[in-house]
Amino acid sequence: MKLSADAKLGILTVICLLGSAIVFKNILHIPPPPSLLVSYGPAEIFLVYLFLKYSIKESDWKPLYDVGCGMTIIFVTLATIILYAFF
Repeated sequence: MKLSADAKLGILTVICLLGSAIVFKNILHIPPPPSLLVSYGPAEIFLVYLFLKYSIKESDWKPLYDVGCGMTIIFVTLATIILYAFF
């Protein structure tokens, strides 16, 4: 059974959200960011990805967009953790 790109990015998003919550609570010992925009940044990127993927014609969609979205989700998660850890 092979997972689709949507499923892979969904799993990545959940891992990033849970990972950031664990890092905030158990490693940094601070509460997660109170802003929903910051706390659920990876989920918002995933929703934008889904919206764009199914609103653009399938022939115009490139697999590189899937990789770019995954890297963006990881980057936003790490950036949130780093910003709240040091500032």
